Amino acid sequence: MNNRLFRNITIFSVFLCILSVYFWIGHYRSRGTSPVQNTFSSKQADPVGNKNTEDTTEYPVEIKPSVIVKGTIRPGETFAHALERNKLDRSLKFQVIEGLSQVVDFRKCRPGDSFRVSLDDCGGLIRCTYEKDPLEIYTLEPNKDSKNKFHAFRDSVLLECRLTKLSGIIDSSLFSAFSKIGANSRLTMAFADIFASSLDFNTEPRSGDQFDVIVEEYFKDNCFVGYGKIVAVRYKNHYKGFDAYYYKPEDQTKGKYYDSAGQEVGTSFLRSPLPVYRVTSKFSKRRLHPILKVYRPHLGVDLAAPIGTRVMAAADGKVSFVGWQKGFGRTIILKHPGGYKTYYGHLSRFAKGLKRGISVEQKQIIAYVGSSGMSTGPHLDYRIKENGVFKNPFNMKFKPKSKLAGKALDAYIEGQGHWRQFLENSSAPKILQIETRKIREHPDGWLG
Repeated sequence: MNNRLFRNITIFSVFLCILSVYFWIGHYRSRGTSPVQNTFSSKQADPVGNKNTEDTTEYPVEIKPSVIVKGTIRPGETFAHALERNKLDRSLKFQVIEGLSQVVDFRKCRPGDSFRVSLDDCGGLIRCTYEKDPLEIYTLEPNKDSKNKFHAFRDSVLLECRLTKLSGIIDSSLFSAFSKIGANSRLTMAFADIFASSLDFNTEPRSGDQFDVIVEEYFKDNCFVGYGKIVAVRYKNHYKGFDAYYYKPEDQTKGKYYDSAGQEVGTSFLRSPLPVYRVTSKFSKRRLHPILKVYRPHLGVDLAAPIGTRVMAAADGKVSFVGWQKGFGRTIILKHPGGYKTYYGHLSRFAKGLKRGISVEQKQIIAYVGSSGMSTGPHLDYRIKENGVFKNPFNMKFKPKSKLAGKALDAYIEGQGHWRQFLENSSAPKILQIETRKIREHPDGWLG
């Protein structure tokens, strides 16, 4: 009796277990899932009931990285070396380099370039970014059209552009005045470059001269990353005011600076082929030679500057001579339209590729300051000849390179009047406008 009762209880218990499993499976089926199914299915559902003959693995919209490897290129190091130093697997390293090399020339790696490699929990590549500077970022990520391949591209960068007005007063020099208002040397040089044909900021500034600049300032994550184009500038000295406004005609790819009348601020010749210098010897028909100790004409100007200072072509022209010329040492002679020639003496070296017969553009770097030949110290002997006669470079006047007319002039005058109001309004706010921009290339007029 007891045995029979025990057997019946056992059979009833087994029956209950089977019934529980049945209801458990039925519950999950009603929800459309299986208790052993993965979160991400390895097969896609076929909408027309055909069999899948290829791997159609579904991937999540976003996989959170399990491992992130971050690093920076060190001096004397290549990208491959940096990846090895950060313990990246050899095959993964090859995948990253091969992928990014579509858009990045790794032969031009620079110390400070940074990278970020994101890996999944199996050590597979999810994403890689290579940053050359805050505005130049390249990305390698899976191709949406093919799960087994990656594609590389220059990534967009979200920047905040603040249109800013900066004002200052000259006390000792232009560089000092710009520094006092928090501007860096790049903005100072760009400002001076705009007026390079009208003003010599090495010799002409006087204490009390005033300047105003409206410039684009770019910020990334609230950190300053560089200056964009200078929109408008004004310089006022003790006897005259100079202003210039950026304008790009619709049919041109590059903008220029024009004065209030629509004439290009830049003339056919620069005031000086050096950005910074000190005059040590003026143009003279009778000067005591510092070495020969005899009086003789000095038909140019000596501009003292550190060895290696870049020398610019004063105007568009062709190289008629490059080489050694007796007491002038390493010398370049350029021939320009209109019967002009310019001379550059006592150079330390010539620009790479410079040779007789090639054309050069105004402001192109052609050489570097030195002390070759008969010289008492590093300087540039700069001379200009007009129709066979040497003239004082600082006394010559040249015509504007271009002038706006017609519809272009009308459009320019309208825009120029808007910016003039801000330049002349001393109570104008420092920040004139704030705009968010998504960019893939350096902005127009980028100064850095």
